[in-house]
Amino acid sequence: MTTQTDFNNAIEDLSEIWCNPAARNGRFGNILKCIAVRSIRGINADVEFSWPVTAIAGTNGSGKTTILQLCSAAYVSAQGGRNYKIGEWVRNALKDETAAFGEDSSVSFSFWNDCPVVPIPYRKDRTRWDYPRRNNPERFVQFFGISTFAPRIERKDRLHVFRSQIELKASAPFDANLITSMSKVLGITYDSGVMQTVGLEKGSWNDVLPLVKRGVLGYSEPHMGAGEQKIIRLMRALEALPERSLVLIEEPEITLHPDAQRGLAWYFMNLAKRKGHQIILTTHSAELFEALPGSARILLARRKTGVDVVPNIPSIQAARELSSVVKSNNDLILVEDSVAKLFLIDILERFDRPLLHHTSIVPVGNTHDVYRMVQSFRGEGVRAVGVRDADIGNAAGDHVFSLPGDLAPEELLLSDENIAQAEGLMHGIGDAFGRAKIAGIDHTGSKWAKKVFPALASEMGIDVEKLRDRLTLAWLNQNGEAAAKLVDDIKLAFI
Repeated sequence: MTTQTDFNNAIEDLSEIWCNPAARNGRFGNILKCIAVRSIRGINADVEFSWPVTAIAGTNGSGKTTILQLCSAAYVSAQGGRNYKIGEWVRNALKDETAAFGEDSSVSFSFWNDCPVVPIPYRKDRTRWDYPRRNNPERFVQFFGISTFAPRIERKDRLHVFRSQIELKASAPFDANLITSMSKVLGITYDSGVMQTVGLEKGSWNDVLPLVKRGVLGYSEPHMGAGEQKIIRLMRALEALPERSLVLIEEPEITLHPDAQRGLAWYFMNLAKRKGHQIILTTHSAELFEALPGSARILLARRKTGVDVVPNIPSIQAARELSSVVKSNNDLILVEDSVAKLFLIDILERFDRPLLHHTSIVPVGNTHDVYRMVQSFRGEGVRAVGVRDADIGNAAGDHVFSLPGDLAPEELLLSDENIAQAEGLMHGIGDAFGRAKIAGIDHTGSKWAKKVFPALASEMGIDVEKLRDRLTLAWLNQNGEAAAKLVDDIKLAFI
């Protein structure tokens, strides 16, 4: 089973390569940087890929599959691979369908090296997508759709019909990397594995089946569960791809236990480092999505008439909450992260509980995303405001405000002044804070606070949530006027 140390090492190792341009180009080659989509299935958006592994999340119908499909058309396939074309995915409308594209539709691709942008407009006069005639970038591309690894037991093929007549023709052992990765992702200790070629005594038909051994047990694909079979097939296919491939995977978590979904995130990072692959996937799995670093996470939020792209999203839950707001017309408050959300909830609970109960508070990333999405949702009639961290300042005319104080919420709560104020609520917190500060050595700002917070909770013998609640109460006792002013500003913006 994958451990937190495994994740930390995978993120650190991959980031070290990625953040060095020479090392990045040497390891990954001509990697896709951005896809700009115009007027295709209602999407007008730029999706940027800021890490070699990218997970795209969103509710059903948000456009995840469309983005994944279009990415496959970024390259001319190298090394004998398949050439994917936009027209394979985005087709003409059937009777009573709304057209998926039109004369103003286009896709363009940009890359992390010096390769020129590749624009692909739709030419209505020629009824086709107008690819450049020359100098198209080359790369091996592989798309794995949801149906790629259907359970063997559900296939009524020759293997099923002629099972008593099947003979073993050949076998090839699994690579050591594959055995290790399978064991870590699934939490099962595999001793060995082989790919068997089987067929009938007469005739040319044959098929291949994985067989694995666990202790004294040996069993092949027809006796595997859907998740186990899928992981073995997927990993074997990925390990066999040429280096520096573009790998596109649709919802790889299907049929997997949550622990295995999380382990899959580790595997994708490890694979990208070893093989130089760029991996882009779609997912509904919080375990997989949130196991990746912020730079690897993208949320597509479908509004009434368009799609917002939100990078560095803190939680996949934001997709559900934003979708709910659009459908229910609830009031919406956008904040930067989960800490700001909890801080604002505490303020509203104290000063206007009814407002809290009729409002959705959603973390959406950085200050720019808060501002941009407030304008997008307001443009469609949603009553939305933004509340950014305190160091940014108000933009009241644009319905964007700042949290009280002059620091990020977690830093406010751990300020010396607030710790002193909290002594009346939690005796001994000052001394405990002095000891907990050691955990924040070599860190500053919010990173320092995130290290010290759990250390202080441990020193006090309470959980982090209770500590946050008490520190927030201490802060509100001293800063109630500023907090009440923020609540009044939000209420006025909703009018």
